[in-house]
Amino acid sequence: MTRIPLAQVCYVRLGTRAIEESARFVSEILGLQRVTTDNGEAAFRSDALSHRICLTKESPDEQSVGVELPDETYIEPARKALQAQGFVARDATADECRHRFVRQALITMDGSGNTIDLVARPAHSGRRYFPSRDAGIVGFQGVGLRSTNLPRDLEFWTAVFGANVTDRVGDVCYLRIDARHHRIALYPSKRKGILDVSLEVESLDCVMQSKYFLQERQIRIVHGPGKEAASDQVFLRFLSPDGCVFSYVYGMQDVDARRRPRQYLLRRESFCSWGSEASDLPELAASPST
Repeated sequence: MTRIPLAQVCYVRLGTRAIEESARFVSEILGLQRVTTDNGEAAFRSDALSHRICLTKESPDEQSVGVELPDETYIEPARKALQAQGFVARDATADECRHRFVRQALITMDGSGNTIDLVARPAHSGRRYFPSRDAGIVGFQGVGLRSTNLPRDLEFWTAVFGANVTDRVGDVCYLRIDARHHRIALYPSKRKGILDVSLEVESLDCVMQSKYFLQERQIRIVHGPGKEAASDQVFLRFLSPDGCVFSYVYGMQDVDARRRPRQYLLRRESFCSWGSEASDLPELAASPST
């Protein structure tokens, strides 16, 4: 079977019971530009794409990740490839496509039950991205997903689609879809859902400046500042009012496609070579170094 290529991770859709409170957080704290919509949702830009984060009036458990196919001609092959491996997929309605700012979409689920939107022709904005605060955000980096069925999730991303394992920490898998070390990370977990949403910033200075910005506003930092041993990415992970983890990241390495995946031990320094410890993130818990 020919694997279906993936162009990029486009967006996340996050349910919230208090949409305006969550929207203020994304705008005033996270620093994204709010986009006007006509459906009661709150969408936000981080770069030239029309939106990267969308808050919906649903339960916080209602989440999805949008992943772009090269174009709409891949929709039908993707459907057949998913069905051949036992994954269920359906066409998005016209309203669902409009809310996602895409021309066409196929909605499916990975092996853990995480909703994945396979989209074609996501809209770009004709206006320059203008952030709500100077956080130094330059783009959308990627997502971490909780996995309750890692073998099945790996089948979804690497057998049906064109992602490749770059490295592993214990059973945590970093997945590459372009030159970057990873755009998707799979974390073995007891529950499904998005673990974190990463936004790339322009410098290490921006990461450190945001640390103090968040502390002054009593935003809970749950991991970092730190540096991933596998990817060289500097990160700062912090908690939203809905319990979603956002990350500012900088400096992820590019990877030669010919390099074999490396295996790291499940230790704290494998997640952070600087030694920071994840707080209340059991998916990143590890034994101390010995």
